[in-house]
Amino acid sequence: MNVLRTILCVAAIGLPAALPGRAAPVSQDIKLDYFGYRPADKKLAIFTADPGATVLVRTESEATAYTVPTDGGSIASKGYDGDPSGDTVWWVDFSGFAAAGTYHLYSPSLDAQSYDFEIRHDAYDDVVITALETFYLQRCNTPKESSHAGNWADPAPCHMTDTAVVATPGTTDYGIFDLTGGWHDAGDYNKYVWGDAAKAVLCLLRAYEDNPGAFADGKLDIPESGNGVPDVLDEVKWELDWFLKMRLPDGSVLHDLHVLGWDSDSPPSEDDNARYYNWYDEPNVESGSAFAGCCALGSRVFRGAGMAAYADTLKAAALAAWDWLLPRGDETIKIWAAAEIFRMDETVTSARNYVDGYYADNWQELFLNVGAFETHAAITYIQTPGAATATVSNMEAGVENQVDYIFGSDDLYANGMPGWSYHWGSNGMRAFYGMFLVKAAMLGLTGSHTETECMEHAQDYLHYMHGRNAMNMVYLSNMHSLGGEHSSFQFYHAWFGDSRNTFSTTNYRGKPSAFDEPAYPYFSGTDNLGLSDDNYSVYGPAPGFVPGGPNANYSGAAIPPKNAVYYNKYYRDWCENDLSAQIKPWEITENSIGYQGPYVCLGSYFMSDAPDVPALSRGGLTAVALGFLVAGAFAALLRTTKNGTRPKRAAQG
Repeated sequence: MNVLRTILCVAAIGLPAALPGRAAPVSQDIKLDYFGYRPADKKLAIFTADPGATVLVRTESEATAYTVPTDGGSIASKGYDGDPSGDTVWWVDFSGFAAAGTYHLYSPSLDAQSYDFEIRHDAYDDVVITALETFYLQRCNTPKESSHAGNWADPAPCHMTDTAVVATPGTTDYGIFDLTGGWHDAGDYNKYVWGDAAKAVLCLLRAYEDNPGAFADGKLDIPESGNGVPDVLDEVKWELDWFLKMRLPDGSVLHDLHVLGWDSDSPPSEDDNARYYNWYDEPNVESGSAFAGCCALGSRVFRGAGMAAYADTLKAAALAAWDWLLPRGDETIKIWAAAEIFRMDETVTSARNYVDGYYADNWQELFLNVGAFETHAAITYIQTPGAATATVSNMEAGVENQVDYIFGSDDLYANGMPGWSYHWGSNGMRAFYGMFLVKAAMLGLTGSHTETECMEHAQDYLHYMHGRNAMNMVYLSNMHSLGGEHSSFQFYHAWFGDSRNTFSTTNYRGKPSAFDEPAYPYFSGTDNLGLSDDNYSVYGPAPGFVPGGPNANYSGAAIPPKNAVYYNKYYRDWCENDLSAQIKPWEITENSIGYQGPYVCLGSYFMSDAPDVPALSRGGLTAVALGFLVAGAFAALLRTTKNGTRPKRAAQG
């Protein structure tokens, strides 16, 4: 526990007097949000063993602060969860307990307790900020200084051959370009103008636009902090500045900058593999649409933040890309680009016509997959004053239908999603489900549910990411110091999780020995390939990265996660790649900016002093909170061989 958290715990007041008990072993059958809850939040723990008739909320000194159900709350047997987890489930609701402090749940019947959690008005602030700061570590062509990155620094700039990039041999030669900047896309060091990058930019800008006080200047620990610009916009600008370098004179946009294969080294500054543009794909509708949509959205948001000159640059770039896109092929990401172009500038009627005509009057019947770009297009278009009334009405009906579908797909962990969503990158999808419910509540499009129900269920998805799931995982890396027990210590990442690289394995792959984690490693013993997960390192991976999550389509040979049967159990906290053709850990644990952005956006709605859900009009917010207060001075916690050949994941939608 860090100093700030300790001070806040010592300052807790209002605890009922009780005689101290004794410490009990931590049980993996008690699952909740290990970071904690805000005082007024619904507080639901999942037991996968019978808790008995009484569950106690205990303090760090084992004093009983609240007894369920004597003092309130309830204990309910919910039965067998079936396909999602295969677990038999009990719910323990202790929502009535709201006193600030550090606690754990204790079951006298099981003689076992949960990990600790906190009740604080800012329970999620440090967590979301830490997750956002991972984008700094994904930056390319710049030092990651120890003053900002701490033990996870790389003080020399990486991949400086990006100053003069040539085309992949055998592809169209557009010339030599300076393509420095941008974010590494995922666990590799490649850079793309594609769907995942667009989702990262979209989500960070939405987080800022809906919660402008959450990420004010100085809230992060990045080199630009203190420059008078909200930190999250500084981070997005790093990516958009690189986007602008990927333009060609005719308005088309290069798709990628890539090593020929998947080789890398750790740290990034040691990676000297040759890099080219056009390896993965040449300029196409996806790259043009991702570029146009991000630049249009960025223009509108940066203009609102007072950065008019940069907004003008982005607008001109977006319009040029749209001119190139308009006569070319149709993709759903192009609908989103059109919606953002039209919301940026309602005189661009070709963009409005493209949205109106794509599904005509069938938006109401369209299945609005929460991670798909036509869904993001609908959310954008609904908020545009000049949008066609008939199209908006159809879209609104589609949003309400999707809300009901989400509630109808729930499981006994109360944060479920349909089986088809458990693909590569399912944690990104989980965050999108929560984001969608928040936007539905803001728009007043909640189907047969209330705004309060939508917000509570959106927070259920955040609780999933924080430990209330069948794997008992905090689906963020190395969060022990922030109270995130049972978090990921091994995820596929060329810098922080390369099992073939001595520097990576010594420093970052595996749990630091100093951290007390009673269940580590999460898979005990040796698997069918002779591998053990019992790995330790000096620092552990950098905190706050979102691993991919359970993947029912896992194509590797390692058991587990192969043959897991239940959707939520197709996961394992490991990053072995010595037998890469068989193991394929990247299909389970690899991070992506396309997952990181949705998590940050979802978490931003539950940061400290968050306003009640504001109503939205067609023109935008009618009430927006301007004052999130992030607790204290949280100094950033962030801070040799080659990988095997592997296929690139498809961008998930």
